[in-house]
Amino acid sequence: MIGIVILNYQNWTDTRRCIESIHKNPPKSAYQIILVDNASKNTPDYDLHALIRRYGVLWIRNKENRGYNTGNNAGIAKALEIGCDYILISNSDVRYFPGSIQRLADDLKRHPKAGIAAPKIVDRHGKVQQSCYCRRMGLQEKYLLCTKANLFFRKKYRSYFGIGKHSEKTRRTYAVLGCCFLMDRKCAQAVTPFDTHPFLYEEELMLGIRMEQAGFDTIYCPKAAVCHLHGGSTHNQKAEAFMHFVCSELYYCMAYLKAPGWKVLPLYAYRTLLYLLRCARWEEFRRGWKEYLHGTLAEWKQFF
Repeated sequence: MIGIVILNYQNWTDTRRCIESIHKNPPKSAYQIILVDNASKNTPDYDLHALIRRYGVLWIRNKENRGYNTGNNAGIAKALEIGCDYILISNSDVRYFPGSIQRLADDLKRHPKAGIAAPKIVDRHGKVQQSCYCRRMGLQEKYLLCTKANLFFRKKYRSYFGIGKHSEKTRRTYAVLGCCFLMDRKCAQAVTPFDTHPFLYEEELMLGIRMEQAGFDTIYCPKAAVCHLHGGSTHNQKAEAFMHFVCSELYYCMAYLKAPGWKVLPLYAYRTLLYLLRCARWEEFRRGWKEYLHGTLAEWKQFF
């Protein structure tokens, strides 16, 4: 059985449509949808209980929002508890095409060393999104590929993200986007619960390292495709989301890459400059300046 974990936070419309797309395009294998609500402060404009009954959804309602990984951990634990052989992690703003879920499960069966399989991701216009990371994100990659310096390292940038690889063959990769991927049971037992320290962002990079340490491969399956509508739960919280990204990046660099603070400081200064530039344009960033400083400096203090 495939356990399908959908994490919702104040994005009920997308969540309903995600569930409906699974019901319309189900895998051949038996499946169970597990809806985790991460303490949303709003309510849906439809009858949620009717939706749950109609599609046989298991509903978990977290009492507080402690972040993306914490929310997913609740769903994964339930999937393992009910005996699922595979666990699909899905953002609520993902839409499934015919055969996409089953192809992921079939590819995992064909690759016994693999613990995670991920689909090709397209946006609402059908354009292929950067769907995988071809090698570990080290500190060098952070500086050269995740800042404006990438304008001078386009070849490295394209190579890292696998841009331009049009083969439709399943291939091994280092890590994949967190919006949609399938784990088998053995892998889930080895690499979960996910690290609950980051509230949001960088989860894929951390999971890539944990997969490597546990001895599992990750595969990218371009014949399985899904549509990702992008950031439905964070699009109205840009300043807060930026702060969470910087906090998670600091944590990843120092906790997972074991980078000393002096090597990470220029990256933090660069992100802070970007925040200040946004302050000049958006009131939301100006209002969030103190929270940004408090949050990011608190992250620094953990390592000193």
